[in-house]
Amino acid sequence: MKTFQTLSKIFHNRVLASPSGSGGNLKSVVIATSIAVFLVLTAPIPVQAQGALEEIVVTARFREENLQSTPLAITAVTGESLEARSALSTLDLDAFVPNAVIAPLGAGWGSTAAAFVRGIGLGDNSLSFEPGVPIYIDDVYHGRPQGAVLDLLDLERVEVLRGPQGTLFGKNTLGGAVRMISRKPQGDNTGYIDVGIGERDKLTLRGSYDFAIVPDQLFVRIAASSKRQDGYFDILDYECVNGAGSLGLGGPGIAAGVFNPATPFTTALTTHPAVGGIRLGSVTGNTDSRGCVVDHLGGENVQSGRVAMRFIGSEAFEVNLIGDITYMDQEGPADKYHIQLRTSTTQASNLGIPGFVQAGVDQWNSRVAIPVFGAGGQYDGRFQTANGYTGYHRFGIDPLTGRDTPNLQLLTHWGLQGTVDWDLTEDIHLKSVTSYREFDNSFGRDSDGTPLPQLFTWDTSIHEQFTQEVQLTGMAWDDRVAWTVGGFYYDAFDSNAGFVTTYPYNSTFSDHRDVQDLSNWALFFHLDWQINDKLSLSGGIRYTEDEKTANIYRVTGNTAPTGVGLPQYVLIPNSEVGVTSEEWSPKVSLDYQWTDDIMTYAQFSTGFRGGGFAPRPANAGQLKAFTPEFLDNYEVGIKTDWFDRRLRLNGTVYYMESADKQQPAQTCSPCAPIPVNFFSTVNTGESRNWGVEVEAQAEPVDGLRIDGSLGYQNYKVTDQGTSLGILIYVPDTTADQSIRGDVMYSPRTPEWNWAIGAEYEYAVGGTGSTITPRLDFNYQSTIWFATNPVAGIVNESDGRQPEYMLMNGRVTWRSPEDRWAVSLYALNLTDEYYYWGKLSLLANSGREQGNPAPPREFGLNVRFNF
Repeated sequence: MKTFQTLSKIFHNRVLASPSGSGGNLKSVVIATSIAVFLVLTAPIPVQAQGALEEIVVTARFREENLQSTPLAITAVTGESLEARSALSTLDLDAFVPNAVIAPLGAGWGSTAAAFVRGIGLGDNSLSFEPGVPIYIDDVYHGRPQGAVLDLLDLERVEVLRGPQGTLFGKNTLGGAVRMISRKPQGDNTGYIDVGIGERDKLTLRGSYDFAIVPDQLFVRIAASSKRQDGYFDILDYECVNGAGSLGLGGPGIAAGVFNPATPFTTALTTHPAVGGIRLGSVTGNTDSRGCVVDHLGGENVQSGRVAMRFIGSEAFEVNLIGDITYMDQEGPADKYHIQLRTSTTQASNLGIPGFVQAGVDQWNSRVAIPVFGAGGQYDGRFQTANGYTGYHRFGIDPLTGRDTPNLQLLTHWGLQGTVDWDLTEDIHLKSVTSYREFDNSFGRDSDGTPLPQLFTWDTSIHEQFTQEVQLTGMAWDDRVAWTVGGFYYDAFDSNAGFVTTYPYNSTFSDHRDVQDLSNWALFFHLDWQINDKLSLSGGIRYTEDEKTANIYRVTGNTAPTGVGLPQYVLIPNSEVGVTSEEWSPKVSLDYQWTDDIMTYAQFSTGFRGGGFAPRPANAGQLKAFTPEFLDNYEVGIKTDWFDRRLRLNGTVYYMESADKQQPAQTCSPCAPIPVNFFSTVNTGESRNWGVEVEAQAEPVDGLRIDGSLGYQNYKVTDQGTSLGILIYVPDTTADQSIRGDVMYSPRTPEWNWAIGAEYEYAVGGTGSTITPRLDFNYQSTIWFATNPVAGIVNESDGRQPEYMLMNGRVTWRSPEDRWAVSLYALNLTDEYYYWGKLSLLANSGREQGNPAPPREFGLNVRFNF
């Protein structure tokens, strides 16, 4: 137990040494929790002997197999283990998967999960891009990462497949795939209710009920959850904090006219209407009970439900129908300016920031902000607060344009699916999965982080998809050959509409509407040939036809809504762009079962990401298509059980090569009269990534369970291509290069990540009840949030998240027969301040903003099983 005594001391030292904003009560709770965990971890009375580690059955190759005999790099976690680790959403899955990073994309991106495995993923919500690590729920492919921040509701298990899975799972599975498998109805009249409370008025409700309509034939399982919590990021009233008139007292206004734009990023002179003087003032009154905190970001208000019906016609025939819905109506994500504005012309020049950026700020201040709002109403760096969880955002109606940008994130995401399983013969099984899914996601962002109407956006994204998959599996040759053939069809419609307003009346803003139709169909074949009792050969191939057609509309000017100011003009008049491809995705592997407990394998696998078009074109010259990206993966692995399955140790070494990479080509050639190639995406260059992955589970003594994972990856660009996509004005100074690192890198790709967790279940005297404390540690080395180096980087935090470690804890008491369970949990025990993501615009705006993750949180859950 010395190891766990050491962990307990680390827990004490780090927690008590960390800053706390909750005063003595919080410190007392931390001390009490630490003592409890320490005592429990060193308690001498374990529960009754439990034996070996449990076997986990997976279906990653479309048939049931033991995890330890499946020649794939796969992390499989049961629903019970997810609960023990306080993992409640898709964003929590990366905590125990080597070489994986899953986080919310952040403010301005909607309800989007940025999932990366082995350096492959997608850090954008544009409908023009395809994911690199798609999510599957009950064998249904989710075509967009937007709408994928989902509750882990009533799951049997989660499987995270690492490496390309193009043969069986199709396009976009370059980095891997996340499979969530729900519990099937059993008709056993069981269920549970779970109520949780926590800091910031947190209230969670979860439950399920399983019952039979027709005994032994027709079952139903209902599950639902509700999560509500106030935001952890405070929006402050600027004049309340800094005094009346600090935002200006109102100026003389401006007459209608034309401004010559300060930057080359507009297509015409900027017209503007007459605007009178405006005093921005305070949004609070002298008697306002809110004080200077007028709003929040980072709150949660999500409800979800799922109904599953299972019909068993015979031992050979089964039908499962599932309907689910998720509804979100909450504040926007936490949005903090790490760098509000690096304003000095000298500094801008030294950092490589283009002079026109500084000129644009100065011109908007002199032409619009000061004349309209008065002295004090200019945009500058004073709006950057010292506290990492505060800002001076202002949502609502913009007094210049009349645009309304509320502090909202709205999502309605629902789906229906039907699965038929039919044993045609003793050796042949037919499976059909039919599904329709749809989401509608609207969200606003005050992108300048100030009370000034300088930069704000509003978007509404709609996604509709229909999928049909048929799998035919069977056994042949005295059960030595397991084969699979199948077909897949995907049809989807996407749209995104909204507006962007930047430097009103001194630069253009735009309304946008993008719509696209996608279709994809594929045929695949896979077999596993057991050559002898030890050696097996497996392989397969998939043929895919993929087509995407988009219609792009951009209109800009200084009129929004209609009737305010002067007429708008069209930039892109419903222009069409499309891309099609036909691809083959082969795979082959060889595995050898040395003993009943040791298996090794070697494999070659492939995958591709679908093509698209420039995500945010500002003119017709930027509207260009790009083609698919390809990846080859070479991998060897070992899976072992030791000491009568008391220890499980699995490892993987891989080498991946990527070609025709889809890279942003933010060049400026030609720059006049507009930068035609700016914000386009091209296929260029090659990269390689090799790495090591280790996963371990152990139960050295009854009641004590330890699990861990370790990931290392080494990413390098091997060919920068003929059209290197780097940001303009990148400096070549030695000092800047040493801070920036390699010339190009993969975003959200840590060199190292590891996790270790331990729990110890022991009996409470002779009562029949148990107490199980658990501690989890997760480490991630530095990651970048951009594809290419960024001009303006001057320190170790610009454009990236430095290394950090998180610690979570949970103590659970269970009554006899597990009828009741009470859990005290703590998240981010050491109160680490870190960012889930950053939008670094140092090169073209002199600013950088990020999405800080939540601070330390304590809570309590009570569960009743029936």
